[in-house]
Amino acid sequence: MSIEKFVGTNLRDIKNLEDDLNIHLPDDYREFLFNSNGGIVKKDDKNKVKINDLSTEIVIDVLYGINTGNKNANINSWMKSLEEDLLENAVIIGDDIMQGLIVLICDGEDKGIYYWDDSYNFEESSDESNMYWIADTFTEFLDMIT
Repeated sequence: MSIEKFVGTNLRDIKNLEDDLNIHLPDDYREFLFNSNGGIVKKDDKNKVKINDLSTEIVIDVLYGINTGNKNANINSWMKSLEEDLLENAVIIGDDIMQGLIVLICDGEDKGIYYWDDSYNFEESSDESNMYWIADTFTEFLDMIT
């Protein structure tokens, strides 16, 4: 995966994000934020992710960061607008080109990376079920698109 990284962040910003959201990010995701702070993903065949429960692939568009200089690419912006709709310990970390969201659940039995079809783009999605598992860890997720 080729990614156009956002302006860098630091450990203090990452810690402030965790404090603001009252969560503890997994180490692999913290490392990703520290090294690249998210970014815009090059649109090619390598950034497709299979969603098994939907029997389809999504194309990753953006992985959000912290204080990126673009409100639409900031984790905090998305969290403030949608936090009431999220599960506990969940963080919105990106989106696909259809504007579904990539969500990281940081702790608990549902820990992992998920696709949230909040716009109900897929026929299978409903008010009761529109969150689909992608990977157990952020590293596994990155491996799918690199």
